[in-house]
Amino acid sequence: MHAMRIPSRRAAWLAPLLIFALALVTRLWSLNWGLPYVEHPDEPALVEVALRMVRDGSLNPHIFLYPSLYYYLLAVTARLHLVWGVAAGLYGSVQDLVLKTYLFTTQPQLYLWLRAVTALLGAITPPVLYILGARMFDQRVGLLAAVALAVSRFHIEHSHYITTDALTGLWVTITLLGAWQVAQQGSWHGYLLGAIGIGLAGGTKYNAVMVCGALVVAVIIYLRDHDGRGLPGQIVRLVAAGMLSGLVFLVTTPYALLDYSSFIHDLLFDTAGYSKGLYGNFQGRWNIGGYLSFFWAEGLMPPACLAIIFGTPLLLRRWPRQSAILLAAIILVLLMLLSLATHFLRNLLPIFPPLYLIAAAGAVAITDWVKGFFREGRDLHKLASPLIAFALTAPQAAGSAWLLGYWGQTYSLEQAATELRAQPRGMLAAVELNPVQWAGDPAVQPVKWLATHPADWYRARGYRFLALSADRYSVQDQAAYQRVLGYGEAILQLPDRDLGVRPGPGGALIDLGAHPELIPFARRPASFGGRVQLLGYELGTGEPRARISPLEGADAHTLKPGQPVQINLYWRALAQMDVDYTLFVHILDAAGNKVAQRDLPLRYADYPTSRWRPGELVIDRADMSMPPLPPGEYRFQIGLYNAATGEPMAPDGLSSGANLVLTTVTVRE
Repeated sequence: MHAMRIPSRRAAWLAPLLIFALALVTRLWSLNWGLPYVEHPDEPALVEVALRMVRDGSLNPHIFLYPSLYYYLLAVTARLHLVWGVAAGLYGSVQDLVLKTYLFTTQPQLYLWLRAVTALLGAITPPVLYILGARMFDQRVGLLAAVALAVSRFHIEHSHYITTDALTGLWVTITLLGAWQVAQQGSWHGYLLGAIGIGLAGGTKYNAVMVCGALVVAVIIYLRDHDGRGLPGQIVRLVAAGMLSGLVFLVTTPYALLDYSSFIHDLLFDTAGYSKGLYGNFQGRWNIGGYLSFFWAEGLMPPACLAIIFGTPLLLRRWPRQSAILLAAIILVLLMLLSLATHFLRNLLPIFPPLYLIAAAGAVAITDWVKGFFREGRDLHKLASPLIAFALTAPQAAGSAWLLGYWGQTYSLEQAATELRAQPRGMLAAVELNPVQWAGDPAVQPVKWLATHPADWYRARGYRFLALSADRYSVQDQAAYQRVLGYGEAILQLPDRDLGVRPGPGGALIDLGAHPELIPFARRPASFGGRVQLLGYELGTGEPRARISPLEGADAHTLKPGQPVQINLYWRALAQMDVDYTLFVHILDAAGNKVAQRDLPLRYADYPTSRWRPGELVIDRADMSMPPLPPGEYRFQIGLYNAATGEPMAPDGLSSGANLVLTTVTVRE
């Protein structure tokens, strides 16, 4: 007879390390999905609070819709990111951290760092669950539960967000570890672990504090197993654990006391929001059907649900103490959530670890029952364990693989932006894209709704490209959406979000073509060196602009002293140029004296002449602040030159050194 081989300490840690590696890879994969667009509304809300704490150097978050532990974790991570960013030249100081990043962020690297907090803590949960399952049941249960959680699509999805939900499951699992130790030994160590877990859970997500019921049930189990002996000592330890969990909560959310009025105000506001039943994934108190539908269709999925349904009766007979502790944590949280009128499914994530442990234990119990039932067919029962394990994990793994592949695609609106930048940039673009992305682009105009105007309205104002986003159009607006699609040639079609091909809304990038004949600019044709042709101009009054905008045929001939002017120049590239030419505008009085001047490279900010494509129509602005000129007539002259060499490019047909007179204006009081 051979002695049983005891696994080495290194071998004992191999399984949790491998589980952690699996969980971490699936949670870090495509962690940057969607960026710089931010779809989850809770992410920027949490980021703003953390960044304000970093910028102000304050520990008070001043907002308590969530407890403060996660805010502190984010603030510490943001501070580390800032140190790295300053060293890398990304930031100059803490003031460069942008507080408000709703819908779109100019700091995607910061979001990546902060998302990594959730991903890391979410990835730690499965190996801790393995340890819990191995202690409460056996290694088979622990391994199956941990792998199922590691590949759980819903858990992986929310481990990619800067939110509190997924990581709270780690504290719940630690609480259950302590509760099981109390049930077995009644030791101070178990109470300490359970109390810390409860405090951290409550300090991350208020509703997670309900897992305290598991510790109470553990005490009852211990006393029952010991015929009530040691009751006074266990009561003292339970009370001490309650006080310790409250202390841990206050350490993680200290301003619940230090800023008590704000804490109570936000807590009541949060409670009122959940009682109104206006938002969430579904509404209505005691909506059991809504939760059952979620668990069956996408939360746990059918195999795990069936393992819980058919395995729980076997568990209550075979492992009653373990089942009671897990069910106490699950049922109390579910009852609390069911009593609300507003239901966010992500609030279930703290109890996903015990749910998967129940499912895994149920699956193992069913497997053992099958083995006992088919004792004669040994080859048949050998298949039971791998088949049930496969059934429990395969649907989740397949769903997670699809999700990560889906998130691995470029976000649709970012793809549209990339495609737009690759097009000829001479004319204007009107886009239903986030305006922050185009803040420094002089040729792109973000708009709310492209369907406001017909196609020729855009063509007559120098627009060539339209970027259409399906998110801007409701079901009732589909006719308008299709009308805009027909304005021109769709050079990029973005698939509808519901098709699951690419993250982000559907839409299109539409090329209206160049139609200078529709633009009512003042015609002033002239050719420069056979390389570039001036078609005409628009001249109006107004302050210098940050971006090119249509002046709608303006041709002002009268100015007031000191009145600034706006000028649009319409060019056509005649040949490929390897020089970035500079434009000058000279203002000459009646005697030929130069009284004002402006020199800037053509489209210096985004599209210099070396990038112009032969035959392309290019619009540039040449706005000027004017000195307080005395009344009289003044000529606007323009010319081009190579700033590197100073060599002029004279207008064709004019003598060397001559400039093109664009127009003449009169200054009057």
